Amino acid sequence: MAFDPITAVVDLIKTGLDKFVPTAMSESDKEKLKADLTMHVVDQANTEESTFRTFVIDYEGSAEKVPVFIITIRALIRPLFTVAVGYFDFLYFYFPANIWAIEKVDLLKAINLIVLIFWFGEKAIANSGIIDVLKNLGKAKA
Repeated sequence: MAFDPITAVVDLIKTGLDKFVPTAMSESDKEKLKADLTMHVVDQANTEESTFRTFVIDYEGSAEKVPVFIITIRALIRPLFTVAVGYFDFLYFYFPANIWAIEKVDLLKAINLIVLIFWFGEKAIANSGIIDVLKNLGKAKA
């Protein structure tokens, strides 16, 4: 079950009123005060939500004004980065390993992991066990 902050605040209001409002106040006045405070919390939450929604709509609407060049660069960054890493992987496997420094090999592993996370997402990579294998290799070296 997800946490609902509005319900939590309303529950706090009810608990607070029961504990801190004088006992001289009638039950009907307490209930009216609880209802008024609850309505105030809900109104404030709706105002904040609509303000955020308006911001998102305005921001997304301004995406039409972005130059085509920027959109093209943004669309090409993952494929170009992946091709570059693939080229480095080719160099690593094609040429003898003795020309590669240990630091460069470790960096290449990290970059390959970044590319995998780009394409498949962090959760998929974490569930595959690749990260655990790399952590164990790092501990074995230390």
